[in-house]
Amino acid sequence: MGKIRVLIVDDHPVVLEGLRTMLSTDRNIEIVGEACDGAEAVAIVEDKEPSVVLMDIRMPNMDGIQATRQIKRQSSSTAVIMLTMYDTDAYVVDAVRAGASGYLLKDATRELVVDTIRAVNSGATLIKTSLFTEAISSLGQSQKGRQPMETSSPENGMERLTAREREVLKLAAVGYSNKDIAKELNITQDTVKKHMQSILGKLHASSRIHAAIQATRAGIIKY
Repeated sequence: MGKIRVLIVDDHPVVLEGLRTMLSTDRNIEIVGEACDGAEAVAIVEDKEPSVVLMDIRMPNMDGIQATRQIKRQSSSTAVIMLTMYDTDAYVVDAVRAGASGYLLKDATRELVVDTIRAVNSGATLIKTSLFTEAISSLGQSQKGRQPMETSSPENGMERLTAREREVLKLAAVGYSNKDIAKELNITQDTVKKHMQSILGKLHASSRIHAAIQATRAGIIKY
């Protein structure tokens, strides 16, 4: 496998330097760029096509939420991890809505940051379970009575899921990794991956977070 191409985005030079130093020691990570605001990050993503973006939230010119939204529109294969000092429900909800795959605080250990980069690069979602469930629940509540975000009916998609796929989706929606789901259901990680691919296909969902939102809105998952 090739190296994981990472873009670091933060408006504080000291933070940029610290992240660069921390990540440069990992032989599987290649830092392809640095940006000091969201607008610059969007431009670099278009030019460098990184696998993962470590994104601060509060920045001048364009904040991390806006930048994440634009990045996911132009490059759905690029995963974004919010790396911030703000541990609040509102920011997590906005990050999830924008398409972030991870949410870490800046006091996270090097091991946690690297593990999260590897996980989201493999298609997983890593957000602290309590924040993840609160964010998904809030998104589900906020969408009630509104025009659906999806072009297809989530209820119809849910009807096509098998009993096992529903089990997998419920666990994914509360932040379980593929490894954790496999252990919980006594199946292989490859089987979990196949179930997730089937779930996303049936629901026309772009990610497991997107699928969890649909499941919440359809009443399949309740918090």
